[in-house]
Amino acid sequence: MLYIVGGGAIGSLVAAGAQKHGVPYQQYPRNVKHCPSSAVWLNGEIVTLQPACSMPSVLQADDVVVLPLKVYQLSQALHFWLPYLVNQPTVVLLHNGMGGAEIANDILGPDYPLLLATTSHGALKKETENGSVIVEYTGKGETQMGALDVQAFGCSNKTSSILTSKLCSKLPSKLSSAISLLSAALPPTHYCDDIQKALWSKLAVNAVINPLTAINNIQNKHILDSQFDKQRQAICSEFTATANAYGFSFCEKQVHERVMAVAKATGENYSSMHQDIVNKRPSEIGAINGYLIERAKQKGIATPINTLLTQQIKEIEAQFNTNISM
Repeated sequence: MLYIVGGGAIGSLVAAGAQKHGVPYQQYPRNVKHCPSSAVWLNGEIVTLQPACSMPSVLQADDVVVLPLKVYQLSQALHFWLPYLVNQPTVVLLHNGMGGAEIANDILGPDYPLLLATTSHGALKKETENGSVIVEYTGKGETQMGALDVQAFGCSNKTSSILTSKLCSKLPSKLSSAISLLSAALPPTHYCDDIQKALWSKLAVNAVINPLTAINNIQNKHILDSQFDKQRQAICSEFTATANAYGFSFCEKQVHERVMAVAKATGENYSSMHQDIVNKRPSEIGAINGYLIERAKQKGIATPINTLLTQQIKEIEAQFNTNISM
């Protein structure tokens, strides 16, 4: 069984994929009323979701729990779900930004079967004219998943050293089952040997697209405009210096080219941070550019452009709070 925590765009897209492809699932949003009741697929097909749930029961060891939440929501969610995880079902963190693994390890313990995931599928949650909430599938992508500690899935050190990115008999059954379940719901899903580098690579894209689209109230495609050339390149430069200081081997030019490619491929989309700012919700700036700043600081690396963008987003968020209190 697939358990989806939250009623956001990506979580609802996973639920819709499970519904469409016959994968048993349950969705547990924070507010049932705000959870989409249907999804619009890429071909225009309408997928009706089963009613959302409010209270879970104890899960089984072969179940999979997906948390497509904001990083700042993880602690509260995991503490709520902790009593239902006594049989150690696989937990999958699926969010923008970084820092989620540290939170999960503190709450679940370092030996818990935990998977980290990143997806390039696009989804947009919105309210229709008649007041119903839907999710639109806005762009087909792929999901990469990996474990920081494959031994938590019953994998020996010898086996873990020869794991490949393909689903194969060398993967522990618990790990393989979790990936297969997610891939059946929203294909394709691949196992990634170096999930940390994949997450850092996604961080680079988010660090550019998210704050610039949010601050300037633009779609992703406008990141390609010449007025953002210097900012794009400066963010990529600070990212590359920081990531490589932690042992990665990113090429600044290639990082910038990938940012450009993603912005072009998702050109009509609005970033998640843009949507947060437009809807006056807290953003993930702390888990994206803020995370990069903190890691750079530990290595003595200056990050003036990331610091400026982070301050600008925080100032906008502070204005939301001011307006609410007035």
